[in-house]
Amino acid sequence: MLQKLSKNPWFLSVISGLLVFLSFEKFNFTLCAFFFPLVFNYLSVNSFSWKKNFCVGFATSFIVMLGGFYWVTFVIHEFGYLPWSVSFLIFLAFCGFGALNFPIFFVAASWVNQKLLLQKRSIFFLSCWFTIFLPALFCLVEYFFPKIFPWYLGHCLYKASYITQIVELTGSLFLSFLIYSLGSALGLLMFPPLELNRRPWESLLLPLCLLAVSLGFSHYRINHPPTPGKKLKVAIIQANIGSLEKINAEMKLGNLVDQVVAKYYALTETALKSSPDLILWPETAMPFAMGGAQHRFEALKQQVTQWGKALITGSYAKSEKSSFKDYNGAFLLEPKSDGTVSIQSYMKNILLAFGEYFPFGEHFPIIYRYFPQVADFERGTEQNPVILKDGTALGVTICYEAIVPQFFRKTANHPLHAVINLTNDSWFGPTSEPYLHGSLAVFRSLESKLPLIRATNTGVSFVVDSLGRLSPTTSVYKPEILVTDVQLPASPAKTFYMQFGDWFVLVLTGIILTFIVFLIVGRE
Repeated sequence: MLQKLSKNPWFLSVISGLLVFLSFEKFNFTLCAFFFPLVFNYLSVNSFSWKKNFCVGFATSFIVMLGGFYWVTFVIHEFGYLPWSVSFLIFLAFCGFGALNFPIFFVAASWVNQKLLLQKRSIFFLSCWFTIFLPALFCLVEYFFPKIFPWYLGHCLYKASYITQIVELTGSLFLSFLIYSLGSALGLLMFPPLELNRRPWESLLLPLCLLAVSLGFSHYRINHPPTPGKKLKVAIIQANIGSLEKINAEMKLGNLVDQVVAKYYALTETALKSSPDLILWPETAMPFAMGGAQHRFEALKQQVTQWGKALITGSYAKSEKSSFKDYNGAFLLEPKSDGTVSIQSYMKNILLAFGEYFPFGEHFPIIYRYFPQVADFERGTEQNPVILKDGTALGVTICYEAIVPQFFRKTANHPLHAVINLTNDSWFGPTSEPYLHGSLAVFRSLESKLPLIRATNTGVSFVVDSLGRLSPTTSVYKPEILVTDVQLPASPAKTFYMQFGDWFVLVLTGIILTFIVFLIVGRE
């Protein structure tokens, strides 16, 4: 029975999907990711039509989405006000297009494999093909195919700081290449997809060299971290106030606004006993607009003066472009010696589709009449840091912005000592999403060698040091205070990746072109 199943393409495609999502939060069976290429390569050498190849790859994609993104059902139910059954059906439709990079890669890989007549190739050629070309093809499709959550297979290694330091040079895509190359080599040795006259031990050469370089560089970096400067003691306040409570407060239902504010004040009073240098409240912590004659804003400034501590909080600001729109922003309030409060702000650049804006809504405003539950925020355009009076420069990202490497590079383009991330993951309920979201953010510290300080409404909140190591984390859906010392770099310098970006994509493209030229020349 098992032998029969091992030859069934549908069974194997489901297994490959399981291996991918089990590698991530909250399962964290990281080794599963290394066996995914083994199964996928075994499938790709079979002679199916391109339609069947697409369907087989689609089955993998569907399983990945089903197991990794089930929490989308919660969002649709809670905030779309739809029954669980309808929400789940919509989620199944969402699973159909969320990770199409898998079937696209599978169709391309299968087509090339079939055209090459791999069974007639030398062992050396097969070793190069499976450990260099196919990993490069997989990573290019992974990089260019758009996703709602920009994640790579290599992101499952977010806790493995002893191997991931290399991304300050290469970017995170390199880890996907390493996983696929090593998994392919193991597949050729353990479960070869083709009949071979001997074991291709040479297939291990490249992946083991890459692994050795990654381990060696990581060992060097961990023992030679960025030159330490001063420490910043931060108090992260997680008040455990969900989105529905915020929405009701924003609608001025009863005294809910004052209740939200009072909760943050009370938790902050407790945190002040630890004498922090900076207090951090999460995204949209204050359900009112900052500025103008807003009496709660004036009361907040008085409170900051009384505390004598700098505060960064998420809140709103009126748009100067449209009287009907607000910004989702972050605000630094810092007391001055003359009794006043200095204010600096950052406005969120990347808005969340269907939550903070409706796609094409600016061109077809009538859409908002039919979907009044979807907000219509103004989009920020600058990435300027906020600077404490002692000169500490803090980059600011809000929610999704911390998991987009290209945007984070714009933020880190300024001289910074650390980056703040204010997030609201309460939309997703007590699921694995807050952990998955947080794990993706870890790589921004690895790429930039800057500490990341993450404050969330309902968890998980934590600090990532410049080596990608996590502090203790808060729980999900529980009010907590996290006070921790953040080691700032003495003289922040841009890493190779921060300067040159995704140059590794050019290397992958070069690999593909080299193989194409080799094959063309070989036919002549």
